[in-house]
Amino acid sequence: MTQDNQPQFVSVPVPSQYVTQVYAYLAELTGATAATGAAAVPPVVPPAAPAEGGPADDGRLPVVEWTVDDFRRLMIEPLGSVQTVARVLDILAEQPDARVSYTALATRLGVEKKSLQGNLAAFTRAVHQHYRRRNWPMTWVEALTTEPGLKSEFFYTVNATLAKRWLEARAQG
Repeated sequence: MTQDNQPQFVSVPVPSQYVTQVYAYLAELTGATAATGAAAVPPVVPPAAPAEGGPADDGRLPVVEWTVDDFRRLMIEPLGSVQTVARVLDILAEQPDARVSYTALATRLGVEKKSLQGNLAAFTRAVHQHYRRRNWPMTWVEALTTEPGLKSEFFYTVNATLAKRWLEARAQG
């Protein structure tokens, strides 16, 4: 930190295959420092775009249905990235099976797109490490958009069953 408590940034070359993982790690650090009251350092390098339908992994983790208990656990997870995804699920559960654009999510959450991207990348790591599965509780697809300056963007969806479970978990607090 500088004397006026502003973060200093340093460029660090990263092999392209590790950019997403480094970005996710920076997002986790940002969430951890925000929770302790220290200044958060925003991620600098955007991750690669996710593949259609869910996060990529090495294929060893199973696809496991998300339960109410899983969602209750997710709600209390202290990682900032997980809490951001919890807010995303709140938005998606309002309209099950409806596609919500990446731009609309960032706007509704009041965050920059790059910050949301870092949190989503970090969420993938949390799903793999803490939930021992490869699938997110939501899906996405890349599609054409009417967003100015963009030809396409990602649209996120939660199905009716998972939306109901999410809302049940939220109600149980």
